[in-house]
Amino acid sequence: MILQISRARLILCGVIITCLLSLWLIIGCLVIERVENSQEGMVVVTFTFLAPMKPSAIQDLEIHQINQEKKVPFTYTWQTANTLQIRIAEKNYPRGNLYQYRFKCAPSMFWPFFVWAGGNFQAKVPIRFIGIEAGNTVPSKGPVILQFNTHVKANELNKYLKVPVPGRLEPINKDLSRWRYWPTEKLKNLSTYEIELLKGLPGQYGGKLTKSVKIQFKTTPEFLLENVYPRPGSTGVWLSRDIVLETNQPLKNGSLISNDLPGKSVIKGNKIQYLPQRMLLPGKTYRLKAHLVSISNETLDYEYSFSTTNLGHNRWLEFQLAPSPTLWLMEGNKTLKEMKVTVKSGRKIPSGTLYEQNRNTGWIRLNADILLHALPEGKVDNHKSLGLPTTYSCIYLKEQDLTDLLQALPAGFMFTSR
Repeated sequence: MILQISRARLILCGVIITCLLSLWLIIGCLVIERVENSQEGMVVVTFTFLAPMKPSAIQDLEIHQINQEKKVPFTYTWQTANTLQIRIAEKNYPRGNLYQYRFKCAPSMFWPFFVWAGGNFQAKVPIRFIGIEAGNTVPSKGPVILQFNTHVKANELNKYLKVPVPGRLEPINKDLSRWRYWPTEKLKNLSTYEIELLKGLPGQYGGKLTKSVKIQFKTTPEFLLENVYPRPGSTGVWLSRDIVLETNQPLKNGSLISNDLPGKSVIKGNKIQYLPQRMLLPGKTYRLKAHLVSISNETLDYEYSFSTTNLGHNRWLEFQLAPSPTLWLMEGNKTLKEMKVTVKSGRKIPSGTLYEQNRNTGWIRLNADILLHALPEGKVDNHKSLGLPTTYSCIYLKEQDLTDLLQALPAGFMFTSR
């Protein structure tokens, strides 16, 4: 049996198939979004679909803030099978952000219709000036931080802002709702200044400031150094001298560095101390740079130098307990030999400067009752059985290292420990 289909029927089938495909595309791609009027801080959007949707379609909706990858949380209500309303809480500033939404294969109630659609939406937020961040403790050199509730038009702010002295404006991390004003000259400390924002300042996404706003801010007390140790320009500084700067305000952060003295800086209260990795070297001039920030965000930059005492070509020992016990044989400010040593457990080696008291062919005794001697491998430090004098604590060296020290060091040599 031969099935015959007329040309007219073929055309009719083609039209029906085309209509169904068009309907499928329209239902799948057309979603009408409407931003509702709502209070500031809440974005309410209503989505209208051509086909009734399954409740599970909400699982296929993703919302992102423009230029951010993180998904935006929201609450929702199905008002009807064709109408979905979502709410986004903008708890923080800025508000009135631009959002992007996308439905990915959201199922309707009629198979095989699915929704693949997306677009942008944004709540209209009237521009409002929030205030000056930390307005009672503004650094005298700036910045003054201005906070708006929404983005302002970047190239217009300067025209609508009156400041006490000329300055530079810049957004914070590209956020057009937060701006830094940097005065070109230092403001007076403990003084009150006024900023005025003029009516008509435009927002980035429409709307203008409805009235002029004046607001005052107060600068912080002057940030000063009270003490510097060692004194700037001093000479004959001892090798174990602490390096400390003390200010009139507690420190928030800062750094104290020396290019020719490896170490780190530590902050405690209103003091910053530099802790060198090793003892200061004799006969050297050290230059230090400090950058300090007070808790009121005042900054202070300071450079100074000092010179250590000159030991000439005298030989001496430097000892350091951490990170591992180490002894250096020094001649003036030159290192002749480095030795890894061990110390007697539970008996602390005092910090500071000691001197040789006496010696024998197998040991060296310091004036704080510390003995430098060799301890054969596998032996216990029993001074009586080893033929050593009784002492408070000990530093153990290798036999060859002890021999080298006995030959190299003069009687009554200096020993420094930290």
